[in-house]
Amino acid sequence: MQQLLLNISDTSQVSKLMSLLSTLNYVKVEPYCEENLIVSEIEKNLMRERVSKAKPEDFNNWDNFIDSFDK
Repeated sequence: MQQLLLNISDTSQVSKLMSLLSTLNYVKVEPYCEENLIVSEIEKNLMRERVSKAKPEDFNNWDNFIDSFDK
């Protein structure tokens, strides 16, 4: 199974795309939400390994990070 996330800039075309996709019996369209995302065990293990090896200096303060975009 493959998952795709599509960003459609012209929202007036969404219904056309959805109509096309609904004709394909091998495609299932679901709303985008965290519950619908499937993360493979390989990806989970990779992230766990990265977190376990991380040092405090590898992290940034979220408030400082956000403030850097306001300037």
